[in-house]
Amino acid sequence: MVRRVLPYALLLLFLFAGPAAANSGSNVATEAQQGFKEILDLWRVEDYERLFTRLEHPPGKGWTYFAQRIVYASRIPACCWEMLQEVKSTVFDADNVMINARVGLEVEGVGTRFVVRDFRLHRSGGVWMLPLQDVLDLADYNFQRIPRKVYERQLE
Repeated sequence: MVRRVLPYALLLLFLFAGPAAANSGSNVATEAQQGFKEILDLWRVEDYERLFTRLEHPPGKGWTYFAQRIVYASRIPACCWEMLQEVKSTVFDADNVMINARVGLEVEGVGTRFVVRDFRLHRSGGVWMLPLQDVLDLADYNFQRIPRKVYERQLE
């Protein structure tokens, strides 16, 4: 009796557990994509304080390192539908996702240019984070240009 029931029980388990696991992965991918869009939005509106809290930074590359470079950015994320296109996600686990996307970047005096690349996002404390270097690479900072603004952080 057990030999007859066991294969059917396993079949039912896979039929019901498989879609639930796939749905969980798509939820993680959707959340990561939304987190990535939020990071790009913070950068676009030049909210560098909040942007910095959404970036993973290695030791020795703190606020000062970031602020000194981001104000010399020659590119910022484009607006609206140009910002993020052709998004594909690969979920590694509940807290690690690789996003391949076409990111629109506004270049002053030139218009919008697009970059296609992979971005590895990590969820820490319920918040999706992007490596600091990814933002600086996209910004294409150049110390020879005039800074967007001189940014002074208020000490508390």
